[in-house]
Amino acid sequence: MNASKHGTPVLIATVMGLLMVFVVASSSVAAAPLAPASTPVGAWSYGAIKTVSVGPLKATDGWTYQGNATYGYTVTVFDNNTSASTFELTIFRTMGVAFTVQFCFPTCSAPTRWVNESYRAWESTTSFTNLTTQGTVEEGTSSVPAVAIDNTTVFLRSNLTEVSDAYLPELGQLGPHTHYLSASISGDSAVTFSPSLGLFPIDLAPGDTWSSSSSFNATGAAQYSYYYAAHAPVKSTVIGPVNGTVALQTNGTVDLAGSYLAGSTFSFGGVSYPAIVLTVTGPFSVREGVIFVPTGADLFGSASQPWGSSVNGSATAAMSTLDLKMTGGGHFGLVASSWRFDSTSVNAADTISAAPTSGLGPAAVASNPVSVATVQGQPETAGQPSQTGSCLETGQGCPALPGGSAPRGLFGLVVLSGAVATVGALLALAVVSRRRSMPPPAYPNSVLYPPGATSPSAPRGAPTSPGSPTPPEDDPLDHLW
Repeated sequence: MNASKHGTPVLIATVMGLLMVFVVASSSVAAAPLAPASTPVGAWSYGAIKTVSVGPLKATDGWTYQGNATYGYTVTVFDNNTSASTFELTIFRTMGVAFTVQFCFPTCSAPTRWVNESYRAWESTTSFTNLTTQGTVEEGTSSVPAVAIDNTTVFLRSNLTEVSDAYLPELGQLGPHTHYLSASISGDSAVTFSPSLGLFPIDLAPGDTWSSSSSFNATGAAQYSYYYAAHAPVKSTVIGPVNGTVALQTNGTVDLAGSYLAGSTFSFGGVSYPAIVLTVTGPFSVREGVIFVPTGADLFGSASQPWGSSVNGSATAAMSTLDLKMTGGGHFGLVASSWRFDSTSVNAADTISAAPTSGLGPAAVASNPVSVATVQGQPETAGQPSQTGSCLETGQGCPALPGGSAPRGLFGLVVLSGAVATVGALLALAVVSRRRSMPPPAYPNSVLYPPGATSPSAPRGAPTSPGSPTPPEDDPLDHLW
């Protein structure tokens, strides 16, 4: 396939110019200091990366599409006892989606016109959550003891980068249409619950269902920034950089419903662990059961974003199960979790105003599903969180895509432009951190290893660190406690 590349130098020059601006600006921002360190009772990691292929498939408008996608996340947990009935979890978490899709007419083996789409989105959070074993949940008409959240704080940064080009020679194009979008969100939120929000019963048994409700008060702020550029043979459009603030709801009510269905378990090393389902209703998207991301700052949620009219692709993520290790005293370990990822992309040729709705150009159609996948986390070794995070944020070190190389796409440009937005997001986060009473920690992998490294303390203060009880010898995850 011979593709015209007239728009590529213009796009690369634009990206390089932005990169220079962000690098110069970021050099004047002081690095945020680490929070006070404490020794965790337990520290462990889990996560996974999954790659999938789709197509070639025939769309309803006569076009063919095919693509590849990478989904994944990594979680590192530090656990501290703060009293006989309270404990804190410090969690570093990164998740991401990347896909590339090729639309061809009539087929990708012999196209007369084509569209390439590349999309990458990731989110990185650092959270501090204080929990108690003296909470309650409702099982039917009875109130039973439960693990519950007192308060939680989250620092967030996220980014999406999208690049596409369309070649429709029948329209008399002198070159392809190109499209570039980069957007980022950064901020922090602290949420206090009254009474403590019950998560699940301490005496957890298969078949249990439960619920809880709590009033919350939230403080924090989030900022967004995006840049959009489109180039056509006779017209170019540039929007931004546009900066703004994401509104966060400051108080309200959160409702939680949970279930532990019989037979719903996560197995590792020959041992089964409860896999529960938690559904939270309120202005938060919940990660790992204890990380409360405000809905308006959730890049992987359903809330509309200011750059929504300029985006062709989308990706959502929702937790399917939370996999637990129950131990004496009601404490628990997050052994793992499973997540469902969905991604879609429109045919960018549909949005080109010069394309007719019949004959030469495609008719406007609904989004084509790139893929849907459920990713089950697994315990990770010392070096895996860093490698997984690098794959999700930059595309480096990812597992090989199934079926060989990806379809013709713009992954190299996505990585470069993603670096621009990453620098911009870090700049915004650093500026915000200068106003915080408790700065966020640096990227977690620098303090995780070697074993024995300390972790940042939660807002409650420096907790005590009693020794871990001796776990059963046949438990492959006994390092959690």
